[in-house]
Amino acid sequence: MKDSLLNTNGGPDDDNPLFGNLDSGSPASIDSLPDDVVVNMKAETVRCNGLMFIGDPHLEARVPGFRCDDYPQVALRKFAWCLEYARQKQLQPILLGDLFHLPQDNPNWMIAEIIDTISRCYGKALPAIYGNHDVRENIRKPNDSISILFAAGHLRLITPEHPWQGTVDGRSVTVGGTVWGDRLPKSFKPSDVTVDDENTSPDLVAWITHHDILIPGYEESGRIRPSVIPGVDMIVNGHIHRRLDHVVKTDDGKSTVWVTAGNITRRARSDASRSHVPAVVCVVPAKRSVSIDDEIVADESIESIDVVSQGGSDWRVCWVRVPHEPFDDVFHDEIQGEDEEQEEFESGFVADLRELTRRKTDTGAGLIDYLDQNLDQFDDAVAAEIRRLADEVTSS
Repeated sequence: MKDSLLNTNGGPDDDNPLFGNLDSGSPASIDSLPDDVVVNMKAETVRCNGLMFIGDPHLEARVPGFRCDDYPQVALRKFAWCLEYARQKQLQPILLGDLFHLPQDNPNWMIAEIIDTISRCYGKALPAIYGNHDVRENIRKPNDSISILFAAGHLRLITPEHPWQGTVDGRSVTVGGTVWGDRLPKSFKPSDVTVDDENTSPDLVAWITHHDILIPGYEESGRIRPSVIPGVDMIVNGHIHRRLDHVVKTDDGKSTVWVTAGNITRRARSDASRSHVPAVVCVVPAKRSVSIDDEIVADESIESIDVVSQGGSDWRVCWVRVPHEPFDDVFHDEIQGEDEEQEEFESGFVADLRELTRRKTDTGAGLIDYLDQNLDQFDDAVAAEIRRLADEVTSS
């Protein structure tokens, strides 16, 4: 692994049950084991100061779109920073899906660095769900790269039947999850899955998803309307690349808060990407017993949320900024012509062709944009053949 990728002082603390010393009864790959040998982590096994939800790293070996930096290493460093920050602040990191941008054919060097990052900064069985970019079909298959991480025990799949359970600053917490393509639960009864000896209800139930949630700012693609889910206090959704305002649904005195995390990486050269602040979602008790030295540093540009769980406990949801470079430093600028008077009379076809010939990207983003804007002037059969040839070139 490259020395520049991580800046850590050794591996996980062997004495820390949160990082690197999980209960030996916890399976490394729960989803791959028969039901009769599946054992949940006990609540007392994992103690932490809060939860950290990591949105859509989209790790890829190629430089996407109009990025002009070393995106593969930059994205890996962001992922490593999240796990290292969680370790320093004693937060439980949880992946919201789309760890990979491409589901298959990822190079071995990248998978090896992901494994090394998880092992060095966290340990084993990092809780996660998978997203649409992690799988070639709507369900996970053995050939998907993320299946390697689950099978080897580097990731632990969170499901409704096998949630993460732990203690956050003395409070019992359960985190369930629904993977891409599956239906969200209509309700959740912690007593059906709890392994706590006292069988008590948790102080907080959070649920991680990777879905098209119909919320303000995502109306064009949203399909699932937020509603109250009895037994679930908070939905933390990945999939949507930009952070959007939270939605609170209340019925019969119970509430469910729907939170959109946003990506930790920026892939598209767009206005939405320009305004997006890469950050992780942290959930902590509103009144904490931890010392001031352990306080997380919430981003002042993103408003925190106060949440009262259905069990009556107070929590705070805040965003912690992931270190990143200014937008203009990581994306190619749009080319301006040398002769503005001449360009004033040029067609959009010619102007776009100029940028296409001057910009060459790893993924052929300029070519794809150019075709999207100009193929409608050709017959359907001709346009389809051009698109096929472009896909063949850009995917090779």
